[in-house]
Amino acid sequence: MADARPAHVHRVRVRPVDCDRQGVVHASRYPVFFEAAMVEALRSLLGSYRELEKHGIDFVVAETSIRYLAPARFDDLLRIGVRVRTLGTTTLTMGFDADVAGTPVATGWNRYVAFGTPELRSTPIPDEFRRLFEPRRARGHRT
Repeated sequence: MADARPAHVHRVRVRPVDCDRQGVVHASRYPVFFEAAMVEALRSLLGSYRELEKHGIDFVVAETSIRYLAPARFDDLLRIGVRVRTLGTTTLTMGFDADVAGTPVATGWNRYVAFGTPELRSTPIPDEFRRLFEPRRARGHRT
């Protein structure tokens, strides 16, 4: 069983531009928040997103899913936990859990496909990066 603890936590303060007329974070902003959280998670693992690029790899969003649980509002501090959900040969699925002061507001995931650059076609994730993305295993659980 994969460890449910986040591999990385990203924080973002909700700005007026993130909100609808009712002062609630607009649904269209969560994909932006989640993408920023993914980039920061990769930065924490690799030191820089450019490390992927140096090896001729980029990640492209292939599929996304978001469930909205409660409203977040202007000036709230969103805490977004990021974790690896699945790791395939050419794909990486990252999970996101957003909360405000411990109250869940959104959860979701993005499935990324590794693309080789500059040819822009699907490519296997190199072993050196796969080791970094391997989901942690929960202590006391057998797999």
